[in-house]
Amino acid sequence: MSNQQPNPDESVISLQNISRSFLTALQRQHDMLAFTLAGVRTSDAKIYDYYSNVSRIMPAPAAHLTHEQMIAYSRGLLLRTSINDLLALSAEVMNQVHLLCLLIRTRGHNTESNAEVDKIIGQKQEAFVRMKLQEKFNEFEQTYHIISELEDAIFSIAAALRVLARTGMVTNDDISPDGSLTLEFKAMKDIDGPDSTEAGAKKTKMVDTQRTFRPGEMLDLTDEELLGLNITVAKFFHSLFRSVDEFGREQLGGNK
Repeated sequence: MSNQQPNPDESVISLQNISRSFLTALQRQHDMLAFTLAGVRTSDAKIYDYYSNVSRIMPAPAAHLTHEQMIAYSRGLLLRTSINDLLALSAEVMNQVHLLCLLIRTRGHNTESNAEVDKIIGQKQEAFVRMKLQEKFNEFEQTYHIISELEDAIFSIAAALRVLARTGMVTNDDISPDGSLTLEFKAMKDIDGPDSTEAGAKKTKMVDTQRTFRPGEMLDLTDEELLGLNITVAKFFHSLFRSVDEFGREQLGGNK
């Protein structure tokens, strides 16, 4: 998966630019995940063997994986890298919108540069970037009164990554106070019933599903669940953008 981060133009930082940049990056993540899953599902053993031997030499032939072994290995790697990329995007979008909130709070409508003010902004932003995930959420809540309804979902994704970075088995260190690690997935589903169609088109709605893992269980996700995590993060982005928009309107008045 791609490790590239969106880079909104810092000279024209705005919620619109941040939103467009990160949602585009998240869509590319979704596309790459779907493409890779399709490749794994349709991979051919003969073609794999051909490319494995195309150089007629391998770095360590004794460690070479068969086609079936490679499917399992690539699936585990895809799970780890996908979740890691989603967390990296989540942390970076928080960094960017924090800078915007900081500029709004510190400068207001004044766009003129001031060396002393700019230094303070830079120091506060640098401190925020270094914060852990929990500290970032706390800073948004305490300083800007911004609370994310999907905070727990992001923490669960972070916990899942820690599990996968080890053996893949959930331990007591990974669970919430209720004794489990719960992941949330979002997707659009068709609505059944006599009123479910309008002009011949089915109606759909966003639905939430969950998977609960307890200590001693191996953490693994279906393809649909892995894609659903992407949508969960997208909902987190939208929730954060909406809260920042409200903060800006309160601070600046009217439309930003």
